[in-house]
Amino acid sequence: MVSVLESILGRIARRRRLSVVLVGLVALMISASLSLLVRMPEPMIHDEFSYLLAADTFAHGRLSNPTHPLWVHFESIHIIQQPTYASKYPPGQGLMLAAGQVLGGHPVVGVWLSTALACAAICWMLMAWMPPRWALLGGLLATLHPIIVEWSQSYWGGAVAVAGGAVVLGAFRRIVKRPRARDAFLMGLGTAVLANSRPYEGMVLTLLTMGALLVWMLGRDRPAARVSLRRIVFPILIVLALTATAIGYYNWRVTGDALRMPYMVHEETYGATAIFPWQHGRPEPNYRHKEIRDYHRPSTNTTRRSDSGLVIKIVGKSSVSA
Repeated sequence: MVSVLESILGRIARRRRLSVVLVGLVALMISASLSLLVRMPEPMIHDEFSYLLAADTFAHGRLSNPTHPLWVHFESIHIIQQPTYASKYPPGQGLMLAAGQVLGGHPVVGVWLSTALACAAICWMLMAWMPPRWALLGGLLATLHPIIVEWSQSYWGGAVAVAGGAVVLGAFRRIVKRPRARDAFLMGLGTAVLANSRPYEGMVLTLLTMGALLVWMLGRDRPAARVSLRRIVFPILIVLALTATAIGYYNWRVTGDALRMPYMVHEETYGATAIFPWQHGRPEPNYRHKEIRDYHRPSTNTTRRSDSGLVIKIVGKSSVSA
């Protein structure tokens, strides 16, 4: 039985495109089946409601919403009310949920699609780093990973960023093997997805990958300068320029300033603690609701913000991932 499965896996793995499509379909089937046969996902945490607000906004053809005249009575966590009514998060996850709402009539369809794309992207990425059979196996295992399964049954995201990161890493390896403009465009596209889903974590991955790419381009086995410019640098810069323009336009429509993210507006309005461990605290804002004050006050964020709390969170996430 094992030898038969290995033979089937090997035959499929030799057809790379089929392997990627198969992994995506398996992930889509698993996530959709869990929702339809076990329990449809219901939003439970603040992040999910914020993302669903973004999804409904985009699905109705808007980038943001006008502030309600009685907005004080509608304040909520992870949502800004001024200068417009919008989610504080980047638009990536909201766009996927909106796609599901438009194409399938429900935001959960966007969750299923993002899960399928993430697993397919993982398989595609592994194809560049290891033999096809192991890449296909890795993609199939990703469809069963507990975190991937958890993301496929919630609205708070994760799969969108995974897809972007996988595309960046897969394109990087392909560029080093054989510089092609197509792979450079894909690397830029993956970076754009990260910038619009997990901008801070994505920035770390992007800087590391771009740094490694630059070292290779300047190293002993570097390609000709003309090849590097035409097939690597220019395609990436074009995508990044378009991405920066789109982000700036979105920020302008939501906050009135192309360089001011909705997240920044939210932190300036409600944040009572520093976002990063190396930042200092800030004066407590004038909260209008006890629930919002209790959520943001430093006493409830000590574990997340302290140095020891940071270590605990990293170890905890690493153990879960393992």
